[in-house]
Amino acid sequence: MESKNSSHPYLIYLLSIFLLASFLLCYHNTFSWLHYKYSLKDSYYSHGYLIPFISLYLIYIIREKIKTIELSSSFLGLGIIILALVIHVFAVMSDINFISGFSIFFFIIGCILYLFGKKVARELAFPLGFLLFLFPIPDNYINIIALPSKSLATDIGLMVIDWLDIPYFREGFIINLTDTSLFVGTPCNGMKSLISFIALGVLAIYIIKLGLIRNFIIIACIYPLSIFINGCRIALLVYIADTYGIEKASPESFIHDLSGLIVFFIGFIILILFINLLEWKRNR
Repeated sequence: MESKNSSHPYLIYLLSIFLLASFLLCYHNTFSWLHYKYSLKDSYYSHGYLIPFISLYLIYIIREKIKTIELSSSFLGLGIIILALVIHVFAVMSDINFISGFSIFFFIIGCILYLFGKKVARELAFPLGFLLFLFPIPDNYINIIALPSKSLATDIGLMVIDWLDIPYFREGFIINLTDTSLFVGTPCNGMKSLISFIALGVLAIYIIKLGLIRNFIIIACIYPLSIFINGCRIALLVYIADTYGIEKASPESFIHDLSGLIVFFIGFIILILFINLLEWKRNR
């Protein structure tokens, strides 16, 4: 059921403040968990801090269109708020943090529906949907594709090493060089790049609006791009270990962390250039 929102503006402000206070009170432990997941050394979700600001910016750029929409109130929103809180309580009692995290999304959707109505919620569908990138998926699910992805990245990295004519002997994820050995660890599975690039690709699809086929091409190219750039990182670390010693390529070294930033930046540039190429072809 939906009705026109003819309430006094102050009443809407009071409801908004009440819902915000309830939100912060109920979810403060979940926010701490999210911060913990984002701040881990090899976190797949270190981009999580940026997501709310991107969503707010997307709302900001359509603010004039939103102002023209007649406000209403949907009691469906109130039901979604209650459902989100029930899910949150269940998640807290079961100590399942990621479910509590996703219930935040439904709480926000419910608030928008209840305070502003379906038309506003429909207009905000993408900025609100983009908030899904806030919430970490359990590592057990990510690891389903992480291991084969790491294997593919290692294969690509060793192809580059063959081209550089560096002698080695591979044993699983251990690369034995002339004077040392290098273990291909979890950060080289490409998942961090993959998740970040998917968020970037989805954002580009929304902003540029290239059409269904080109949108599909962008999303389809993200996985091989992530694997390729992480393969290049493995090759770079093998080269550094062989030339300058394993200490320079170890996970504790500055060069190891820097190599991750470098290849991610290169992958980011490649993705942007590829999207611009598709846009240029569409406009021709």
